[in-house]
This record gives sequence, C-alpha cells and structure tokens, in this order.
Amino acid sequence: MTRDGNLIHIASAFQDSARLREGGRVAIHEYNLGATVDAETLEVLSLDPEARILPFRECPGAVHNVARLVGRNLGQVREDVLEMLRGPEGCTHLNDALRALADVPRLVEELRQPA
Repeated sequence: MTRDGNLIHIASAFQDSARLREGGRVAIHEYNLGATVDAETLEVLSLDPEARILPFRECPGAVHNVARLVGRNLGQVREDVLEMLRGPEGCTHLNDALRALADVPRLVEELRQPA
C-alpha cells in the first residue's frame, strides 16, 4: 500500500496452493488485486483484479463482477462482498481478497501518524 496525495494505491495477491506428494507445491487458485481508494472518504475508486490461475469455469465471471464495489466505502466492503458477490456472482478466493480490503482503513490511520 502506498499513498500519493489523497489517493491510496493497494497491491495485493492471493494464492491457494497444495503440497505435492513428491515434494514442493502447486498453485491451485491465484489472483492479483489492485485498488485505488480516496484517503479521506475511503471510497473505492478503482478495482483491478487479475485472474492468474482459475480452477473452475465460474471464476472468470467473478472478475467482471468486482466492478460493483467501485464507489463503495471500505468500511462496508466485507458486507458488500457478501451481499453483492455471493454464489456464482463471485469467487470464494477473490471474495476473500476483496474482504481483506476492509483492513486498509486501519493501515491508513498508521500512515496518518507522524513519524
């Protein structure tokens, strides 16, 4: 997370993986998620999910539905994801990454503290 004036830029990644019997691991499900948020109002200005590895045919559609959260407030994002991206409208793993954005306001407060 970085701050540029009144904008907060967020870059995050989510990966679900499994161990291989022969050793090592394999990625099963993976997303990158970028977001821009207004630092004062905590309004989501943009969301840019990038599907990397998708195990189910429903997963690509969830990426497009993320746009429904633009304009929403981060303080409400956990509830918004559960309401707006349930079932085939969302993807469990992408929804987890989106709900984690609700922790950004606390990080913003840390950025506001004098060094």
